[in-house]
Amino acid sequence: MDERKNIIRELEEKKNADTEERNRLLEALGEALIKRIGETDPFKEKTETSSGDTPGIVLDEYRQIQKEIAASSEIIKSLEEDTQKLKDVDAGISEKEKEKTRLDKELEELSGTLGKQLLPDPEFKDLAGSSKQQEEDLLVKIEELEKKLDESGEQGKGFLAWLGKNAQMVMSKNLLQRNRSSLQRLYRSVGEKFLSMEQEKSLEGEAAQTLEKARELKERINDQLRELTELRGERKRITDIFGIEGSPARRISGIEKRISHIKLGLPGIYLRFGTLAVEKTEQTGPRQEKLSSFIKEDDSGTIEKAELLNTRIAERDLRIRKINASMNIDKKKAEIEKLNKAIEGQKEKITFANEAIAGYESQIAESEQQIEELETFLKQND
Repeated sequence: MDERKNIIRELEEKKNADTEERNRLLEALGEALIKRIGETDPFKEKTETSSGDTPGIVLDEYRQIQKEIAASSEIIKSLEEDTQKLKDVDAGISEKEKEKTRLDKELEELSGTLGKQLLPDPEFKDLAGSSKQQEEDLLVKIEELEKKLDESGEQGKGFLAWLGKNAQMVMSKNLLQRNRSSLQRLYRSVGEKFLSMEQEKSLEGEAAQTLEKARELKERINDQLRELTELRGERKRITDIFGIEGSPARRISGIEKRISHIKLGLPGIYLRFGTLAVEKTEQTGPRQEKLSSFIKEDDSGTIEKAELLNTRIAERDLRIRKINASMNIDKKKAEIEKLNKAIEGQKEKITFANEAIAGYESQIAESEQQIEELETFLKQND
């Protein structure tokens, strides 16, 4: 293998290493300069005809990227706020529903207490209606069942007797529980009916206190219902937005990927700006002077090192080109030598071919002479 190829490979590796180091320096310099410029607009390329890369063009590209990143970040922030708001709304709905369930249960108990307090009062016999008779019937049944259970507990000392009585007791207990539940529903029905009416008569004593507590509970339940309605409306508004625009988590992920993709262009922007800052031109224009005005004394070391690396890169590139040229010359010479040998070979073939042609022509001439002699013989002897 040609040793010069190894030399080129080593030079390419060193050149690439120098290029990477120079690019890192220029990227850092370009980023620092862009941040120093900030929101100001010191260049006029927007209104002038410019060829090639210019500081104003690069700065505009940087600012466009920043605008896209900022806009995308705002969308993410809005989506995160709506997502958190939805979580808060759901938590609020859950809490309100639990509270309403508790208040409903408490109101049911108060309604039952109120109904029980109202039924014995003769002033409310119109309200009671048939409920009074139902109460009496249920109380009788409950009393009978309780008495029966008490008696059953005192009888039957044998196993079989105990087993039979135990089954009866279970049935009696179930029936007693159903009757007590029916009685409570009856009281609750009367109490709820009274609460829903516009009362013309005022209550006194414990019934008045129960009524006041029940009304307070109803008001609190109504407040819970109003708040639940508002929260559910807010939840619908947010979910409708999500329904139209898609899953917020998926959208946030997509936007974050886009931001990451956009940011990939920033190193190139910084490199171009840093390169323009150290660029040496024969005719330094006003734009270059303005860019140079942002360079500080602290940047001199970076610029000197970048220039030194540029020189080394150029030198190594020249050496590579010279070695390649030398290798190409040798390659062309080898090709020429190969072609010359091929020409000699073809010339030898031509010589052999010419000699063969001459032999063939001589044979043809002899054959034609013999033909002529034979034809003469035939004519003479015809």
